[in-house]
Amino acid sequence: MRKLIRFLLTLSLLAGTRTFVHAQSAASAETARIDASNFPQISALVDVYGADGSFVSGLKAADVIIYEDGQERPAVSLREVDVPVQVVTAVNPGPPLGIRDGTGISRFERVVEALRRWAEAQPQDSRDDFSLVSLSGSLINHAGVNDWLVSLNAFKPDFRNSTPNLQTLAIALDTVSAPTPEPGMKRAVLFITPALNDPNIDNSIAPLIQRAVESKIRVFVWFVEAETQFLSPSANAFKLLAQQSGGQFFAFSRNEPFPSLDEYFAPLRSIYEIKYTSALNTPGEHTLRFDFKAGETVISAADSTFSVDVQPPNPIFVTPPLQITRQPPADDPYNPDILEPSQEVIEIIVEFPDGHPRDLVRTTLYVDGQVAAENTKEPFDQFVWDLSAFTESGQHQIVVEAEDALGLTKSSIAIPVTFTVIHPPGGLEVFLIRYRSHLIFGATLLAGFALLAVLIRSRAKNLPESRRKKARRAKEDPLTQPVPALTESPLPPKKAKASSRFGWMNLRQTRVPAAPAYLVRLKDGGEPASASPIPLLEKETTFGADPVQSMHVLDDPSISPLHARIRRMGDGNFLLMDHGSVAGTWLNYEPVTREGVRLKHGDRIHFGMMYYRFDLSQPAAESEPRVVPHK
Repeated sequence: MRKLIRFLLTLSLLAGTRTFVHAQSAASAETARIDASNFPQISALVDVYGADGSFVSGLKAADVIIYEDGQERPAVSLREVDVPVQVVTAVNPGPPLGIRDGTGISRFERVVEALRRWAEAQPQDSRDDFSLVSLSGSLINHAGVNDWLVSLNAFKPDFRNSTPNLQTLAIALDTVSAPTPEPGMKRAVLFITPALNDPNIDNSIAPLIQRAVESKIRVFVWFVEAETQFLSPSANAFKLLAQQSGGQFFAFSRNEPFPSLDEYFAPLRSIYEIKYTSALNTPGEHTLRFDFKAGETVISAADSTFSVDVQPPNPIFVTPPLQITRQPPADDPYNPDILEPSQEVIEIIVEFPDGHPRDLVRTTLYVDGQVAAENTKEPFDQFVWDLSAFTESGQHQIVVEAEDALGLTKSSIAIPVTFTVIHPPGGLEVFLIRYRSHLIFGATLLAGFALLAVLIRSRAKNLPESRRKKARRAKEDPLTQPVPALTESPLPPKKAKASSRFGWMNLRQTRVPAAPAYLVRLKDGGEPASASPIPLLEKETTFGADPVQSMHVLDDPSISPLHARIRRMGDGNFLLMDHGSVAGTWLNYEPVTREGVRLKHGDRIHFGMMYYRFDLSQPAAESEPRVVPHK
């Protein structure tokens, strides 16, 4: 009757666990981790199992199809990588484990010896995660292999007074279900147990089998008992546990050789690492699925979700030019056709606020909304801005835009740039100054030709004719004619003196306008130079080398762009002021400051190395010396 009951219970167990067998008979894939930290490069760890529950090895990148939000993406790479395993050793103490052989060594000591030999053969850098549990709970959790072995050697349970049950297996499943230290690690339980005195063991173990299968925890059972128990209900239940979870069953009584743990764990040490380039351009959660072609079978992983922060690139100007001055070149200051600078180098940096740097496909510089320069290849962080179109002063807006490989674009803030365009002065005087060397050369050449023509013509005439012409020219020459005496009375002495002093006014009165005062150019010795005097007509007259800033241009290396000013005061006096020049302004050999100093008739003025005399058109009368007789 008992045998019949056990048979019926076995049939019931087989019927109840049909779903477990079906789960193990179908190929499957499971995504262990998705890493988007290097976006747009995304990697994932995926387990691929065949119908027998073993890891499918040897797949290539062409064997995987990636679906990102339902859109197919090609794999960049697919490779097998090694991962450590997470193992919980569960010792279910009971009297059969303490039985000794003829040499006095217990069965449990034989088990520990086999485990010690395996542990000592492991590499020192092993990353495997080990735990040890028993009926009383956890003895050591998530330790290295050496610490785990020390704890196992120190474990001395009271086998005689212990009653084995499934609580140890439940504790082991709880321990191994904790998050793994590394992504992709697979879980296993080494369950060391004798037979259980449980008539309902088939029903009791069914929930634990289902939990192990759903959590993909492989259970390896070492059944330590007498040979007579190898076909017991407990042995059959544990065989079913190992089969359904993908583990193995081993029965040990006394002399059976222990299986290799390396063979147990070898299929658990491999996982596929898949890498591909994402095409996502929106932030938030997204789905990912993998299909693997293994021969004629397609193994699909369930949809997994992952989050990624995607933001457009942010271009930023690096020290943009806020003001640009265009003017003729220094070596040709009167050339109206050339303005410098002709171009400006603009530098930018491109930041990725989402923390995922990626390739750029374009950067564009806009000026007033129009494309001024564009980069479609490296370098993307520099523009050469053509300034030839900016010939008038004004303000313009510059903006830079960047586009990345995902098609995301963003523009920088607008930066105002002020243009100051300085045009050279025009007129006949500027023309003569600009082309004076050419004009002098041409005049000299023309004079030479004229002289040569005269010499040739004079030699062609005969001598008598030459003499007659010479006499006629002497007769007609006004220098040889008598001059009638003046009938007007001579000037008074004071006016004669003034006329002598301002003789240059009489000589140039047709070219120099009348003014209240003049600056007369002097040579180094103090005598007047041949240059025309400068009339002081305006309320304020400026002097310098820059024709834009100065009313009178002084052509000398010692002159600053805006060198000095002469201001006519309300009382008719004149005030000389320096404008911070380099070479300085000097009055009667004394330096002049920005505050200025009053001028008197006859004062000597130096603008740098240029020497002038200040003359009033109507100077104050000089008092005659008066002789007073001494009493």
